[in-house]
Amino acid sequence: MLTTMMEREAMMTVIQESGGTDFRLVCDGCGNAVEHLGVNLHNWELAWSFVKRHGWIGDRSRRGPHGCPRCTVRAARTID
Repeated sequence: MLTTMMEREAMMTVIQESGGTDFRLVCDGCGNAVEHLGVNLHNWELAWSFVKRHGWIGDRSRRGPHGCPRCTVRAARTID
């Protein structure tokens, strides 16, 4: 169910900030965002490892789809 919900959403989930040194990850399901990842974590691989430990799910690629912990819990409740 979660994959189906996320597949219907926009695919661009990593947004490069102006200046090119910072980026944010946006949930495809609800729009929840983690900002300033580039400033603190310097590259996508480090950023994805960080957010994954905090409950984000999805494809490891920048394109996604990605889901935040809030949508993960909501989708699990829908399945039950």
